[in-house]
Amino acid sequence: MSDQIPLFEDEYILLNDAVGALIELNLDTALTAFQRHRDLYRGNGDVDRMVAIAAFLRQGLAACPENGPDRPGSLFTFWNSFENSMEARQAGCMDVISRIRVSFFRLLVKAVEEVPLPDSTYLSHHIPIGYAYLHTGQYDRAIRSLQACLVATPDNAAVYGYLGDAYFLRGETDVARQVYLAACLIDPETVDWDHLQDGALRKLLAELADEEGCGEALSRQWLPSYAYVRGLFKQKKIRLKDEFVAFVDDYLELKKACANLPSPAQAARLFLKGIVLCDNEPFLRLIKGIDFAEVHREMKKANAPLFAAYLRSIEHRT
Repeated sequence: MSDQIPLFEDEYILLNDAVGALIELNLDTALTAFQRHRDLYRGNGDVDRMVAIAAFLRQGLAACPENGPDRPGSLFTFWNSFENSMEARQAGCMDVISRIRVSFFRLLVKAVEEVPLPDSTYLSHHIPIGYAYLHTGQYDRAIRSLQACLVATPDNAAVYGYLGDAYFLRGETDVARQVYLAACLIDPETVDWDHLQDGALRKLLAELADEEGCGEALSRQWLPSYAYVRGLFKQKKIRLKDEFVAFVDDYLELKKACANLPSPAQAARLFLKGIVLCDNEPFLRLIKGIDFAEVHREMKKANAPLFAAYLRSIEHRT
């Protein structure tokens, strides 16, 4: 039995070295080591899965430009195709893929720096370069980059979502949730919920889809209001009167649209905007054409059980 121990040690050392090379994107080295493992120790399904991943990555990276301003975007496009590939979705590969992701985005950030690209650059139509900094743990840099994007595109809900992720990963949960709320007020449907970092919000989203029977798309619309009622989102105070007047105008436009063509999604958005209006009641009393009681009536009409829970929640906050 003791004679077999070095054999097994060699097997696992070889496998660990191959996986380590794969994680670091040393793909030729990884494939050579995996092939040697196959030759010596046949019938290992884990090795077959790793070989498929390494081969896919090597082929895709070879097709990307070696340098220049198009390289970062090409790398990101390839990463998306990889994440959605059969190779990346194989059972038992999640941990390895998450570690490869860090190495890949380091490669992408290096490509950004070599050009270099400004902070407000987008890797694709909806993805800013700050997203890459998130995946390499550069949260301060991600925040600066994402804020630069918002200067250029102030109503970009997806960017607000990533900015919330950056604050959350930096340990500033309250700030992150203020930013997530800002994203939801713009358009919760375009927030990248699949990669959202706040586990409590992801859990609530799954609960709404499963237990409340909202369905995935409608759950996203209702999530911010439920998050507010449950204390995950705090009050949103609007400091400037002009900003509040613009918010009221948006609310009234949405209310009119709901009256003309009612839809569950618009009802959810009206409810959320109603919460914000009520959080700013002193301003609300100064605006003609809208009153506190009317906002409450619209909220109750949109979702009576949630409205009752909302009233209970604000009693506890005061």
